This record gives sequence, C-alpha cells and structure tokens, in this order.
Amino acid sequence: MYPENTLTGFHASVAEHQADMLEMDLRITQEGRAVVFHDHTLERTTNGKGRVCNLSYREISELDAGFHFTDSGNDRKFRGKGMKIPLLEDVFEQITETYINLELKDHHPELISEVLRVVKKFEVQDRILIGSGHFFQNRIVHRVLTDCCRYLSKPDIYLFGFLGSLGFGRNYWQNFHVAEVPLHYHGYHVYPMMKKAAEKMNLPLFVWGANDLQSIEKLKADGVDGIITDRPDLM
Repeated sequence: MYPENTLTGFHASVAEHQADMLEMDLRITQEGRAVVFHDHTLERTTNGKGRVCNLSYREISELDAGFHFTDSGNDRKFRGKGMKIPLLEDVFEQITETYINLELKDHHPELISEVLRVVKKFEVQDRILIGSGHFFQNRIVHRVLTDCCRYLSKPDIYLFGFLGSLGFGRNYWQNFHVAEVPLHYHGYHVYPMMKKAAEKMNLPLFVWGANDLQSIEKLKADGVDGIITDRPDLM
C-alpha cells in the first residue's frame, strides 16, 4: 500500500483506514537521533547503503524511502516522490492523537535515552506501547520508560505461549500490559496457543502478521484486542 515506516503511510492509515494505533520500528543514527526504520541496513527499502547507526541523520534524510517499494501491479509509484525516513520527533509532531506502538530495534543504550527524551518532550507517555524483541533490552526499556504501556520481548512471547497456556507464571506475566504475539512462527500456527495463554493470564491480546482478509476476519470474530497488519484497507 505505502512504503513502510513513512509519514505518508502513517497518515493514510489513520485518515483513510481509521487505524487506532500505528506500529513502527526505531533505530539510532550516528549522532544519536531516533529514526523510524526497520532494518539495521538501508539497502532493502532505500537507495542508500550501509548501517543506519553509521550514518548521520543529515545523510539518512537525503535517501529515498520509497525507492524499492512496489504495489500490486509492480509499479514503483513512490520512487522519487519525496518519501523520507522520519525522526521519531516528526511522528509526534504530526500525529497528535493516535496511539503509537514502538519497537526499539537497536541494542544501543543511546536509543533508549533518546526515546525517553522525545517521549518526555512531547508528553505522550499515555499513548505509547513500547518494548523490544530483545529480552535484556526490553527489561531496560520498561525500567526507564515507566509511564508507558509494556509488551513482551520475543523470548517472553514463546515462554508465554507455552507456560501461560498451561496456567503458569501469572505473577511474571502481570508485569506486562499487552501480549503482542505472532499469528505464525516459522510456519507454525501459534495463535491458538497464544490466545489460550492470554485468556488464562487475563492479558489483552494483539496479534501481528495477519495480512489477508480470512485471517483478519477470524481474529475479529475471536474478539482479539488488536490486529497489527500491513493491510489496514482490509480492516
């Protein structure tokens, strides 16, 4: 639909498809700015090369974030149209009401400090869901950004599915506000186990990876609390 992690995509998701929450990934630049970007390198989505953390934001801001994007007709309609990699600050300046789901991709302590600074600057703690897929990074994020809602790290997710579905670990799982889990994992349909765990632990369930109408309709019928999708037009 739109180039990932761009302000164009975020605005369209809210204005055209009534998204209640926007999910985005964060990385750190050479000088310590938090940028909205998924990969640790630039090649897949932009006309740049190298690691995000080795470039300044001035260099990153000159790249085309729509360079490799193709729509269903294999048309590169966003190439050369001014798609930029945004700063986290740009997101909060332009999107002032929608809930934001942040995943810190880098291990750098500077990223946590910068996210904390930006969140405090814009006073958006009450509409942030935040975490990291890395276990220890996630613990630090939750210890530092205490006023934001928290989700499970990747190791936590799979322990949650197994132990939580059996009714174990309730005290630990209550440290989190949301169980944010995949629909599939390495080809396995893990959602039923995750759903059972969330019900037993009484945690809201957000499911990611549902990008077709059948999966989305199934999750809606099940009454999950959130669906994270690349296809908000199917919602």
